[in-house]
Amino acid sequence: MNTRKGVLSASISVVLACIPCVVSAASPCATSGDRGAALAKERTDSKAGVVVDIERIIAVEQLPSSVGTALMRLGKGVRVQQVEENIDGGVATYEIDLLLADTYYEVEFDAAGNVIGSEIEAWIVPLASVTGPARRAIEHEAAGAAILEVRMEIEEDLGEAVYEADIRNTTRTYALRIDAHGTLIERDITMDMLPGGAYRALVHAAQGGSIVELDEELHDGKLSYEANIVIGDVEFELSVDGDGNVVELNYP
Repeated sequence: MNTRKGVLSASISVVLACIPCVVSAASPCATSGDRGAALAKERTDSKAGVVVDIERIIAVEQLPSSVGTALMRLGKGVRVQQVEENIDGGVATYEIDLLLADTYYEVEFDAAGNVIGSEIEAWIVPLASVTGPARRAIEHEAAGAAILEVRMEIEEDLGEAVYEADIRNTTRTYALRIDAHGTLIERDITMDMLPGGAYRALVHAAQGGSIVELDEELHDGKLSYEANIVIGDVEFELSVDGDGNVVELNYP
């Protein structure tokens, strides 16, 4: 459900070469994620009781010092959006979503602070540069509300540019995604905006836990409603149609 998922590969070494190293006692990185370090999914060996895999969102302060130092070397302008720790077979890696200048990156580090993978997720662009149909759709959705930021990414499934906009009205701040033709692909929504069947299905599925993110999505002309649900240490994505029928279930 991440709305800044991109598909253009880019070597972060280019960024490292273009930005002077900055080493200071204070980290330039902001604390990651509204959900902090609480969310985790673990798979354990039932006999030995040993954790085999861990995927969890952590705070920047929980990174190994070597990874924190590597982030600091990117410069004071780096803004960390989210940090995910992945432990597979006892080997830890760290996927970090960050904003550098006007570009969003996803960068993967090993525990020693070496970059082992990276990609560009999106670029911040001025609204005036957005294609006519998409720009008009964003302005129509905003209906006079503040358009805080517009991002462009290349959607692999569509093979063309997709635009994401952050909008703040009098009641909330939310994001939406629109293709180059002005069609709404995805929009953050609240529980009161759900059709009755979808509302009942998602509330039932989240018993004992909470819904931490909720989207309205359009695929092949059909609307569905996708929720990120956390129950204990387990996080999963459940998508239902307007009547509450399950469309898709994923464990990230």
